[in-house]
Amino acid sequence: MHRRSALTVFLLTLAAPRLAFGARGSTSPDAEHAEQTLAVGTIALETSKLAQSMAKDDWVKRFAGYEVAEQATIAEILKSMGFTPEKSEEAAEAVDKLKKSSNFDADYVAAQLDGHQRLLKIQEDYIDSGERKNRAGLDVSRMARTQIKEHIDLLQTIQKTLKT
Repeated sequence: MHRRSALTVFLLTLAAPRLAFGARGSTSPDAEHAEQTLAVGTIALETSKLAQSMAKDDWVKRFAGYEVAEQATIAEILKSMGFTPEKSEEAAEAVDKLKKSSNFDADYVAAQLDGHQRLLKIQEDYIDSGERKNRAGLDVSRMARTQIKEHIDLLQTIQKTLKT
C-alpha cells in the first residue's frame, strides 16, 4: 500500500533523530518532533484497538482498522530500531473514557479528530520552525501533513454520517 510505504519512510525519518540525539527529553527539535508525533500515535493506536471491537458503524470500524494497521507498522519499525514507545497515561485515560461512553462511535470519531488535529499542528509547527536540522524530516512532515489532512476529512465525513 503506497500510503503505508510513505508512513514507513516518515517514521524512519522521525525515529532517526531521537535515536541519534539520545533519550527522551532531548532538546533537539527533530527529536522533540518525533516524540510528540509518537505520543499522539500511541493514543490513536490504543483507542483504535478498542474501536475495532466496540464500534457499531462499519465506517468507524474500517477507520479503526486503518489506524491500528498504520500504528502497528510504526511500532514494528521502532522496535526494529531498538526503540520501545513508553506506556502513555494519556492513551490509557482516553481508552477508559471511551469504554464508559454511551455513544461510542461518535465519541471515538471526535477523539480521533482531536488527535489528528493535534498531529497536524505538530507537523505544521515543525515545518514552520527554522530550528530543525533534519531536511528529510521536514520533507516527510510535509508529506505526512497531507495524509493527516485526508484523515481529518474522512473523519469529518464519518462524523456527519453518524449524526444523520
